[in-house]
Amino acid sequence: MEPVIGKIKEIHSNDDEQVEVIFSNERRIIVEAPAGFGKTKTMISKIAYLTASNQIPHPKRILALTFSVNAAYKIRKDVAENLPVILASEPISPAEIKNKVFTTNYHGFCRRALKLYGYLLHPKLKVIDRLRAVDDDRIEELTNLNIGLDYDDAQEISDYNHAVKEIKVEYLKENFEPYLGYVKRFFLPNNYIPFNSILLLTLELFGKYPQVLQFYKIYFPVIIVDEFQDTNILSWTMLQKLIGEDTQLVLMGDPLQRIYGFIGAIPDLMSNAQKKYRMHKIELKTNYRFKDNQILLQIDKNIRENAKNPWNPMIENPARITIFEANNQSEEAKWILSLIIKILKENRDCKIALLVKQRGKNINKIIETLKDEIDYFYALYSDEDWEYIKFHQETLKVFLDVISSTGGRISKTASDRFLKKCKALYKKEHSEIYDSLLQLLETFLIKVFEDYNFLTLEEKIEFVRDTLENKSLKQYLMYVDPKIVISTVHGAKGLEWDYVILPDMEQYSFPNWLGLCGICAFKRDCDINWNSIRPNDDFEKKFYEELSVFYVGATRAKKEVHFSYSQFGLKANGMERKNNLSCLLKLPVFLVQFSEIYGVNEI
Repeated sequence: MEPVIGKIKEIHSNDDEQVEVIFSNERRIIVEAPAGFGKTKTMISKIAYLTASNQIPHPKRILALTFSVNAAYKIRKDVAENLPVILASEPISPAEIKNKVFTTNYHGFCRRALKLYGYLLHPKLKVIDRLRAVDDDRIEELTNLNIGLDYDDAQEISDYNHAVKEIKVEYLKENFEPYLGYVKRFFLPNNYIPFNSILLLTLELFGKYPQVLQFYKIYFPVIIVDEFQDTNILSWTMLQKLIGEDTQLVLMGDPLQRIYGFIGAIPDLMSNAQKKYRMHKIELKTNYRFKDNQILLQIDKNIRENAKNPWNPMIENPARITIFEANNQSEEAKWILSLIIKILKENRDCKIALLVKQRGKNINKIIETLKDEIDYFYALYSDEDWEYIKFHQETLKVFLDVISSTGGRISKTASDRFLKKCKALYKKEHSEIYDSLLQLLETFLIKVFEDYNFLTLEEKIEFVRDTLENKSLKQYLMYVDPKIVISTVHGAKGLEWDYVILPDMEQYSFPNWLGLCGICAFKRDCDINWNSIRPNDDFEKKFYEELSVFYVGATRAKKEVHFSYSQFGLKANGMERKNNLSCLLKLPVFLVQFSEIYGVNEI
């Protein structure tokens, strides 16, 4: 073991906290790890150490779970590439790696379980890979499947989906069996499977056949969970089932990056899990992404301090930032264009992201200004947008048809045929969203065949299917050809660019009315008086959620982040209104300067 331990310490530069996570004898560890703090690298070394020290006797395996498909396959790729390097003194083959570690997302795990044992619940689950996954949110879409559902049936199914997002625990328990009754009566016989039911059927399987659950508890003596803060109620229920008395558990995440509350990510999950399982907490403390960039390092550190205690944050050195203050939206748009041109002139090969809270008149004005001047990639869609959902559903159907015609095999030729059919499908749409998604699909398919060659043909099919089924194409925004990407902050989570521009940093835009402005008592000047806010007030919760989104946006940059706002912006009806600078930029986190395009006037 000495060569392996030495190699791991060398790779981690003797980072005390990372090394503690890797070599700790604690059976239950929870790791708070912000982006850029070496979380993934630490996870891989933990897996290497457990493997080399024979803590995973054959045929048992480590189960590595994550929230997103992209993250699961990226970890699988990193494990395949880095484990042999770490274990050079104890050579390990790719086949052995697969036999030691199973990396997937929650739906991927459940699919695998249902493929093996789902026949105990319904004969159609024997061929789960041939079933079309459908979103169980939209009533009209459900009734249009023509599988016998009437409006009231579809309403019940849609209500269950909304209860998952709203974390209505009692409702979910009471309607668990009726929901699965609909699945077995209408969906499975017609070769469909609702997305949520993949987890719910697995929970039913474990409940009715405890010996199957016991098998998995024994088979996976170590469970490592990444992006734990994004876990929803169904995934959390599943995870708790898998944790036995002897399970070695490592949970990794960052509470401040829980920005998916609107689709069901559980609040305070990390602290609650820590208490429930009496876990040893380790905080990674060294930011490697920003270690040579003092401004971004200070922004990262200060926002986190403000999140810990907004009443009295421990801010030693406010981060010096410059904000461009425009008279109106047109002037702000022109400044953004000039900034992009300036950056590209100085750094020809760099990548730039323009990140906003949501679509609207203001960002449309910026897009109008950029449209005829520079090439950009449009990505202003979210997981909840119908066009985004529809594209994934329809292209998944095309993919399954193509794979069926090849006898269940995938190749570059089959991939090209799939893409060609998708382009033909949307040829008459003339939509900026669909054109963008087709580019994104093409980018993703190139990555599958260029960066994931270590996957078997079956695993590549699984990768494409999982990505489309989980609506995860936007996780490949970093790899598109255009140097400029225009996206929402939510769409940018987990990604990074050289430069990030956050425009419209103003009242009713960032944060917006639904996020914080609607309940705020400080609308007049957007300067929060924390002395008048009681701890645990609803305002505190909303503020934390908005600060989390802002934190994710501001920390997507590797080199520089730029902020701008307009003194007069556009309302939803197109009329102009006077704006206040966003309260988020008035926090003690920052030492603010206002700037024109070429001049800076300190306040």
